[in-house]
Amino acid sequence: METVHSDMITDAKLGATRDPAVEDTPAEVVPDLRTKAHELIGSRLREARLRSGLGVRELSRQLEISASSISQIELGRVVPSVSTLYALTNALNISMDSLFVDEGDDVSETEPDQEGTPEPSAATASRPSPVASAASATTAHERSFVLRNHARRAIDLERGVRWELLTPVPEHGAEFLEVHYPVGGESSANGEAIRHNGRDYCLILEGSLSVQIGFEEYVLSPGDSLAFDATVPHRFWNAGDVAVRAVWFVLDRWLPHAPSGNDWDREAGRGTTAPE
Repeated sequence: METVHSDMITDAKLGATRDPAVEDTPAEVVPDLRTKAHELIGSRLREARLRSGLGVRELSRQLEISASSISQIELGRVVPSVSTLYALTNALNISMDSLFVDEGDDVSETEPDQEGTPEPSAATASRPSPVASAASATTAHERSFVLRNHARRAIDLERGVRWELLTPVPEHGAEFLEVHYPVGGESSANGEAIRHNGRDYCLILEGSLSVQIGFEEYVLSPGDSLAFDATVPHRFWNAGDVAVRAVWFVLDRWLPHAPSGNDWDREAGRGTTAPE
C-alpha cells in the first residue's frame, strides 16, 4: 500500500458494533467505549508488527509515517486516517476485518492468532457479548450467511468517514462494506491520494460523492457506480450538502500489483482491458 502522505487525528471514533442497545448507554460511558476500541485496535496492530519482526523505526521508514505516530496508534492514543490505516494493514499483512471491533472485545484479553485475527481468551470466550446475546435466537446456519443490520461491526475514522462491515464471516481476498461520508468528509486529509493493491468497486446509494482517480475527477450520484485499479492514486470527498452512503467492495488487496495489459493505461486508470 502506498500513500502520498499520511495524516493522524486524535478525536475520531474507532468503531464498535451497531447495536441498538448502545443508544441507551450513558453519555459518560461512551468515551470509555471509544478508548477501549482505540486501545484494542492499537494492540492488534502492535501484535501484528511484532509477529512480522518489524521495529517501529523500520515500519516508519517503509510507510513514511513518523515513528512517534505509529507508537501513538499502537497505544490507542490517536486514530489513523483512512490512508494510514490501509498502509498499516497492507505492510503488516493483516486483514481489515481483524480491526472491526465488537462491543464484547476486551483489549486485555485478546490474543491475535497466526493470521493476524485476534482470538478471545478463554475468559472472553465464556463471557457473552451484547451481540452474541442478541444473536442467540438465530441458528448457526443463519449466522454463517446472514448479517443483520443491528449486528454490523464498524470503524469510525477521520472527518466522519464510517465503514460498516457487511460480511457475516471474514472473506479471503474481499472486503465488502457500506461506507458513509458526511458533508465535508473525505478519505484523506489535505487532498492526499491513496493507493493500494487490488480493485475497488462502489455503488452510490445516497448523496453525491466526488472522486479523483489519477488526474481525472468525477461526481457520482445515486445509482452511479465505479470500478478501477486501486494502484492508481485516488481519493474521495463529499462536497455536497447531503451525506453520502455507498456500498463498497475491495477485491484482492493482498495480491501484488496486477500486470498491465497492452491497452490498459495504469496512470490514467482507464482502458478496454482491465488488469486480471
